[in-house]
Amino acid sequence: MERRKGLTGGALKSAAVFCMLLDHAGWAFVDTLSPAGFFLHLLGRVTAPAVCFLLAEGYRHTRSFPRYVGRMAVFAALSYLPYLYFQTGRLPDGENCLSFNMLYTLTLCLLALRVEERCAGADKWVGLGLLFFLSLFGDWPGAAVLFTLNFSRSRGDFRRMAVCHGLITGLFMLLLGAQCWSAGFSPAETAGNLAFYPGTLLALPLIRAYNGQRGRAICGKWFFYFFYPAHLLVLGLLRWA
Repeated sequence: MERRKGLTGGALKSAAVFCMLLDHAGWAFVDTLSPAGFFLHLLGRVTAPAVCFLLAEGYRHTRSFPRYVGRMAVFAALSYLPYLYFQTGRLPDGENCLSFNMLYTLTLCLLALRVEERCAGADKWVGLGLLFFLSLFGDWPGAAVLFTLNFSRSRGDFRRMAVCHGLITGLFMLLLGAQCWSAGFSPAETAGNLAFYPGTLLALPLIRAYNGQRGRAICGKWFFYFFYPAHLLVLGLLRWA
């Protein structure tokens, strides 16, 4: 196969994994409102849009959708306890049991792409609305589904993709700001918790550089699936134990 200039899917995935590790290490060990915390979380905002973009690309090229979504769902289930422990230092209880990880959200994103492709009219909007609602219990609630649908619909039109991506990020920040306000955060704390979310825009140059080739990810295609729960467990133990 002819090698093209730019980033392969494997290189983009490796960058997303690296940014995710920095972000999670920042949540575990660094004050969110410190300059170091801001920098780590700014880079960490690259991960969600990058993996949503790769998901939309993977959906177009998968040979078996049932196996693809099934694999994602299985590892989402395996990541449930490590994610909860990393986030809260506790096993499931009445307060945190409905908090789900990014693989859960990505499973819903895959299903949203399927509904978008296979359904029409009211059935499509009801299906997408239900998946959007379910994503509110996961990581990147609502935004990840919208990111994925945008990347799929805007494929081949980077300008439209970038504009819609910025609007989705802005909407997510407004909703997160309202959540911080309702939780009693001060204006300074709210601003500090929102300041790094424009970092999602840093994913756009990487997506623009994508050359359409699969390439090789770190340690093969299964690396991300196993790395996700494993790194959450290790960071959770270091953070809480």
